[in-house]
Amino acid sequence: LLANLNEKFKNDQTDNTKVDVMFKIIQDENSYLKSRLKSLEEIVLTSNRRTEKLEAKIADLESSNWFLKSRLKTANTDYRLDKKYSSALLGNLKTNDSRKENTTTGSYTTNGNDMKIQHQTAMVKRKISQLENKPSISKERRPPTGIRSTSFPDGAAFSAYVSVYETDISKDFTIHFDTIITNIGNHYNKHTGAFTAPQHGVYVFTWNLYCNWGGYIYSQLVVNSNVVGTMFTSAEGATDIRSHTGIVVVKVNQGDIVFVRAHPTIGHSGNLYSHQDWRSSFNGWKLY
Repeated sequence: LLANLNEKFKNDQTDNTKVDVMFKIIQDENSYLKSRLKSLEEIVLTSNRRTEKLEAKIADLESSNWFLKSRLKTANTDYRLDKKYSSALLGNLKTNDSRKENTTTGSYTTNGNDMKIQHQTAMVKRKISQLENKPSISKERRPPTGIRSTSFPDGAAFSAYVSVYETDISKDFTIHFDTIITNIGNHYNKHTGAFTAPQHGVYVFTWNLYCNWGGYIYSQLVVNSNVVGTMFTSAEGATDIRSHTGIVVVKVNQGDIVFVRAHPTIGHSGNLYSHQDWRSSFNGWKLY
C-alpha cells in the first residue's frame, strides 16, 4: 500500500510539474499578447494622429485653393470689364475725331461745334489716362473672413466653441469645437478640432469645459503626442453645471498639431455640455 501511495505521489508530482510548465507557457504567451496589444494600440494612436494632421492639411489646402480660384475669377472679371470699358472709350474717341475732321472740312462748320468736339475729345482722353493709371480691383479686394487675412501676415489666433448641447465622450476622445468665432490665418480645423501652428514660436492656449452636476471630466492639451496641459473639471456635489478653464503657454514648432482630448486612461462621469449662454470653448494665439 505504501509503495502504491509513493507511486501515486510521484505521478501527482509529475502532473503538477506539467501543469506548472503549461501555466508558465500560458503566462508567457499572455505577457507577449499584452505587449503586442500595447504596441498595436500605440500604432493605432499614432496613425490617428497622422490622419488628423493630414485632414487638417487637406482642409488648409482646400481653403487656399478656393481662395486662389476666387481671386483668379475676380481678376478675370475685372480684366474683361476694363477691356470692354477701354474699347468703348477708344471707340468714342475715334468717333469724335472723325466728327471733328468732318466738321472742320465742311462748309457749314461753326466755331461752337469745334469747341464742343474738342472738349469731348479731351474728356475721353482724360478718362483713358485715369483708367490706365487705376490700380487693379483684384489687388485691392480683401479676402473673405476665415481665409488667410492680409491684415495679419504673421498672425495666428483662433476661438471656437462646441455648438452641441451634449457631446458623448470616451477615453482619448478628441473634442471638436465645431463653431468658429475667430480664425486668423485659417489654422484651426473645426472638422478635426486641431490647430496647426503656422510658425515656430510661443503660443497661448486656453480651453474651458462644462460638465453636468455629479459628473467629472479629465482633459488634456496635447501638442502632437506630448501632453502639455491637464485639467480636472468636476461638478461632484454640485446641483448645477460646473466648468473649469486651463491655460498653457508653450513653445511649438511649425506644423505641430495642438488639440484637446479626454484622458486616454482615466475614465469620466457624464458627458461634455455646452450652451449658448455657457460655452465649452478652445482658444489660442501666437504670443511671439
